[in-house]
Amino acid sequence: MEKDKIMLEDYYQLDNSYYHKRLDDDLYAAKWGMVIEFLDLNDPNLRPFDGVNFALIGFKSDKGVYINHGRVGAVEGPQAIRTQLAKLPWHLGRNVCVFDVGDIDGPNRSLEQLQQSLARAVKRLRELNLRPIVLGGGHETAYGHYLGLKSSLGPDQDLAVINMDAHFDLRPYDQTGPNSGTGFRQMFDDTLAQKQAFNYLILGIQEHNNNLFLFDFVAKSKAIQFLTGMDIYQMGYKEVCKVVDAFLAGKEQVYLTIDIDCFAAGAAPGVSAIQSLGVDPNLAVLVFQHIAASGKLIGFDIVEVSPPHDIDNHTANLAASFVFYLTQVWAQAHD
Repeated sequence: MEKDKIMLEDYYQLDNSYYHKRLDDDLYAAKWGMVIEFLDLNDPNLRPFDGVNFALIGFKSDKGVYINHGRVGAVEGPQAIRTQLAKLPWHLGRNVCVFDVGDIDGPNRSLEQLQQSLARAVKRLRELNLRPIVLGGGHETAYGHYLGLKSSLGPDQDLAVINMDAHFDLRPYDQTGPNSGTGFRQMFDDTLAQKQAFNYLILGIQEHNNNLFLFDFVAKSKAIQFLTGMDIYQMGYKEVCKVVDAFLAGKEQVYLTIDIDCFAAGAAPGVSAIQSLGVDPNLAVLVFQHIAASGKLIGFDIVEVSPPHDIDNHTANLAASFVFYLTQVWAQAHD
């Protein structure tokens, strides 16, 4: 008897013609778009995969950006990143698979509903032994992704969070409710309610983008750590990695989220909140790879790519490059 179909809310698969599936016998000539496979998360016959496998899932929402009075357009981010990623050469060999499972999308759904839908999809990915790569979407993506990762862990397991971002995203809620700037405040409140520590490290903070209330909140929290963009510039890659290592010491799982607005407009013009100053993308790649090499990474996302504001796909290409370089190392690490 056929098993009942799983029904994930707000979940849509991509059209089968999305990628160019001309795969040469010799993978030396292959590109990502020739290798990526489709997968239906609603298939009840799926069983956990063996080995190292990645899953791309889009979060087509910038409702949080709109509520936060930012420049909308990140809803188009997943498609733009996929388009750029498909053009990149395949370096992961024959033993690693990348699946594209589709999108969480619901233009008539609330932000909270979409975040819950993303959480359920991420949990499903984890149950299938697929490493989630979430393509945003506004930074409201993070809370849904976080909820999904947390729900896949045991009740006594903590989840450390590393956020490369120009902003703390710890804003208090107002009458409009959660938005793209409150996701990590929501995580903080959740862990507080569960009497757990919120292990949160932010890399790339720009002082001119965060008010004194937020710096005071971070200081009083005692558990939240950060490096400013200027700190990173002065310290260099090796010293930044020492901070990351100290943060990860004693922790078993980490979630990495990358807000593309932590890079200056010259590298990332197509963002919701454009920056005049920012982290060097080359240094960032090395830090991301260092995190992946720890063997503790269980999920990462890239958010705030806003194609309507991009120039020659610079920002979408940068995001795709991060996926390319991070997976090179993540594929070798075992969580």
